[in-house]
Amino acid sequence: MKKILKPHYILFFFFSLMAPVLVSAQSAVGKLQGKITDSETGEALIGATILIQSTQSGAATNLDGEYAILNIPPGNYTVRVSYLGYQTQVVEGVRVVSGITKDLDVKLKATGVEVGEVVVTADRPLFEAKSTHTVKVYDTKEVSQIPVRGVERVVSLQAGVVSAEGSGGVDGNSTVNIRGGRGTEVLYIVDGVPQNSTLTGENRSQVSDRAIEQISFEVGGYEAKYGQAQSGIVNITTRSGSPKYSVYGEAVTSSFTDDFGYNQYTATLSGPIVPENARHTVFLSAERGFFADADPSAVGLNIPSIGVNSTSLPNNSSQVWRYTGKTFHNLDFLTARFSVNINQRKGREYTHSYAKWNSHHSPRFEDNNTSMSLRLSKDFSTSTFFNLNVGYKQFSRERGDGYWFDNILAYGDTSLNPEIRLQGTNIGRDDSKSGVFFDKGRVFNSYQKQASNTLTFDADFFSQQDEHLLEIGGGAWMDKIRYLSFGPLGLGIDKGTKSIDARFRERNPFTYGYWIDNNGEFRETDEDEIDDSTGYNIGPRSPLIAYGYIQDRYELKDLVLNIGVRLDYLDSKADVLRDEALPFGFGDPSKYDAADFKKVPAEVFVSPRIGFGFPVTASTVFHAQWGKFIQNPRLLDLYTTPFDLQDLIRDNNLPVNTGHVSPERTTQYEVGFRQVLGDNNAALNLTAFYKNTQQLTNTTTRFYQRQLGGQTLRYYGPSNFDFGTVKGLAFSLDIRRMSYFTTSVNYTISVSEGTGSSTSSSTTATFRNADGEVPIVIAPLDFDQRHTGTINVGFVTGKNELGVLENVSMNVLASFNSGRPYTPLETQDLLAGSSNYGDTKGYVNSAYGPGNFLVNLKLEKSFSYENFSIVPYLWVENVFDADNVVDVYRSTGSPYTTGWLQSAPGQAAMQSSPNPDDFASDFKAFERDPANFGIPRQIRLGLKIGFDQ
Repeated sequence: MKKILKPHYILFFFFSLMAPVLVSAQSAVGKLQGKITDSETGEALIGATILIQSTQSGAATNLDGEYAILNIPPGNYTVRVSYLGYQTQVVEGVRVVSGITKDLDVKLKATGVEVGEVVVTADRPLFEAKSTHTVKVYDTKEVSQIPVRGVERVVSLQAGVVSAEGSGGVDGNSTVNIRGGRGTEVLYIVDGVPQNSTLTGENRSQVSDRAIEQISFEVGGYEAKYGQAQSGIVNITTRSGSPKYSVYGEAVTSSFTDDFGYNQYTATLSGPIVPENARHTVFLSAERGFFADADPSAVGLNIPSIGVNSTSLPNNSSQVWRYTGKTFHNLDFLTARFSVNINQRKGREYTHSYAKWNSHHSPRFEDNNTSMSLRLSKDFSTSTFFNLNVGYKQFSRERGDGYWFDNILAYGDTSLNPEIRLQGTNIGRDDSKSGVFFDKGRVFNSYQKQASNTLTFDADFFSQQDEHLLEIGGGAWMDKIRYLSFGPLGLGIDKGTKSIDARFRERNPFTYGYWIDNNGEFRETDEDEIDDSTGYNIGPRSPLIAYGYIQDRYELKDLVLNIGVRLDYLDSKADVLRDEALPFGFGDPSKYDAADFKKVPAEVFVSPRIGFGFPVTASTVFHAQWGKFIQNPRLLDLYTTPFDLQDLIRDNNLPVNTGHVSPERTTQYEVGFRQVLGDNNAALNLTAFYKNTQQLTNTTTRFYQRQLGGQTLRYYGPSNFDFGTVKGLAFSLDIRRMSYFTTSVNYTISVSEGTGSSTSSSTTATFRNADGEVPIVIAPLDFDQRHTGTINVGFVTGKNELGVLENVSMNVLASFNSGRPYTPLETQDLLAGSSNYGDTKGYVNSAYGPGNFLVNLKLEKSFSYENFSIVPYLWVENVFDADNVVDVYRSTGSPYTTGWLQSAPGQAAMQSSPNPDDFASDFKAFERDPANFGIPRQIRLGLKIGFDQ
């Protein structure tokens, strides 16, 4: 991956070549091809017609009886094949996957008289035979049968994926680590629009399971059209309207079965906009959920000193709304798809240290996300087409104290918040009682507000030239980002002598795009204006991200060769210090001047990729892939503000973000084979992978002087210095329906090592080392889960099968994994805080926690009458109510105790407490943190009702 010295010229030249055809790298489409022959003689049928119903896509066979249909959006289709003098054949359930060619050969039966159509159902592919890397696809039906919900939870079932049990709760997005990558290295795309926040890297979208047409999960080296992801791509296509009307409703609840208060309701409508006109269709979905305990724990809450023993957690509720809509318009000259996806989420976050007296102050949050896309597709011929995708995203988040929330002036003001004792000071632990849990009235002293508006343009051009499918494309993302984070408690200090503006500045807020008015409310600002006499305005950040790619997909019978190259461009438009070692060296040494800053230069990176696949035997396919990938850093680590930099004037050894970070880099290798077993009823997939990561972001120490030749001071902040390697072997076995049963098995063994697991994993070591040096240690990463596996067994009967068991579907999902690593400590005093824990007594991440085993189940039975269907179902998570462990105390390796209470310091603290017995009881309850455990058993009852015209 070579960095280009003059990015503007390179990018201009590249896009100039593409300009006449510039159209969507994110507009995922697939290809259908095959051969039409006589069923008896095998003779090629010339001029046979192949039509994908409910679309304008189709083709006719050539002189060899072969055909190809390009530009097909992902989904399941019905294909109609006809030829004069032959019986027409209709093939249902033909699955098309983005970027992959689907082979569909059809044999027609000759007939001398007019007969009706013969309808057959396409076999679900055991694997994507023409992919050159690892691809796993789920459609609507498969997603609905699995006893988990949410895109990330479906993804976490795949080989090579690690996810902590219960991550994200029942309403949020869980964190997944793919092949040893960090949680922000996965790109989520919904209808062509990337959903990750450029600020934090997190996925912001949520799509109802019932609104999903297809989930395509790609790892191990995706094509050049995809970027800004070092570990994986999750491509979600929402459902389009059906040619006939369909109405669906679903309700699921745990109100009658447990104390966790799970309630969710879903409704969908699908059909033509105008009756009997399938050229214009609409799909609508609405989902509402409210959860009394949105992140339940297997151990619940137990505080004997006040008689609390509850299976659910207090102030841990949430509400969600998810809306999806898509219209499809089949015009004579092009096709158009417009989709909208909206999700809103608000609730509380359980805080264990507040649980005894202060849970009403546990953090509160409100998230809003909107994504829209317009996709225009134009076919110039049967072999050439272009797509244009225009997208818009809007996201906002607000998070603060659970009681005061956005009333920031009340946090530290005794006249508004009488629970605090002094202006601008917080309440500590309940020292008059046991001194363990925080006392009533303690404020959650953090307020965060952020908003982003993103406009995306993506485009690509496809042309089939003999065996070559040529692609050229590019696009751009334009962001406007506003962010605010600070501790409002200190606004109470100097209330009577200083203005709100002055008090706000003294809190060193990390902010751009927001400023505070005289009423204590935040208003949006649009320009940078920093002047002591006129006021302070820090405008929003507006980065420009662009890319271009060229790719050739060569297919000769079963041989597939993918060659591509991608250019990524980042212009952060950020201001950074001209000289970090002498931050005030270009003007007044007592303050910052404009001369102290410079613009971050734009960067361009080149990422070549190659993949190929070919049959070794009639039933064995080999594939291999190599590629380079880059991902922009979190913009939260890239942008700085004058207020954050004030710490370099006031003190040293403090966290300061100076903005000197660059894109991160990964090189990936993958080889594997896929073997069909038996009579095409099962398939074995074995894949070996290797990753090398470089320039990952983590916290490091920097040294500086306030004036040349002065005292050398230090601060710590983000920098590109982490690296690592990941290697592993992924195994999967898929067995089609055999005697009512289907089976899928996934297992991965891997080793993930590096110098850091996140952007902040070295913070404590950086802070505590007296010489300021950051230790560079290659060790297992925090998510180095060596053994991970799932077993999914399905039992399905059709109509008139097995008597009373007809139309029954049961799915049992078992997942298992080995433990995650941790660094052993001598002691761990929870009351002292993580920065004051004892010294290590072993190598970094040299010990491992316990493994886990979890079983989920879903059982449903369908009843139908004419066009109506009713499906009651039972859904159970953690069937055996296992107390699975997701985190342990590093001093003992146990999730229950640190062992500190039995130590001499612990005994001394207990004896000095006003009530030693209560101290011991409360400390044990404090150690029994619900966050250390996975989910409890949850039993839910559901009902689906459907009508199909």
